[in-house]
Amino acid sequence: MVAAAPGRLERRKAKTRAAIIAAASKLFHERGYEETSIQHIAELADTGVGTLYGYFSSKDDILREVLQAERDEALDRYFASIDASTPYTERACMAVEALATYLRNNRIILTAAFQVGARNRQVDESQAEWLHAGFRDMIRAGIAAGAVRGLPLDATVRAIVGTTMLAMLGIGNWAGEEDKPETPETLVALTRAILAK
Repeated sequence: MVAAAPGRLERRKAKTRAAIIAAASKLFHERGYEETSIQHIAELADTGVGTLYGYFSSKDDILREVLQAERDEALDRYFASIDASTPYTERACMAVEALATYLRNNRIILTAAFQVGARNRQVDESQAEWLHAGFRDMIRAGIAAGAVRGLPLDATVRAIVGTTMLAMLGIGNWAGEEDKPETPETLVALTRAILAK
């Protein structure tokens, strides 16, 4: 049985929801999360505040959706760049490059997400969960195939992901390195050194 095409109401709702997410993303990148109000988002999305609240219960929910949309785009680009013949270590290195680009492009709203995460662990944990699971599955498969050296899986994932995040967000001893063109290359070299057999 073929699913029926969405009706006019469903298309209008999807369009309004997409407009809210696009407006929020633009404003979060330009103004910052804290400086962007629900009213600002509604105005840019050309909708009312009441309508916006019909789609999202809070600005934190909108932030979560903006990050998910950005994440999905980054994942699509990553998966388009690999295939079954891509060696596991190269997959991990390409994933680090994709993560570095995602972090660099979304630094402002990710910083806001970490601040929101301090208030609402669900936002922070939901963003970290997909990332750690993806790296864990990739490295586990590489170890099982004998292409990646056997390492403590969770610690290795935390080291690779955590170092990449600190570097690209310019936190701690990585402060000032986040905009240097060689930083992603350094992170890839580090990942290769950790995983190489």
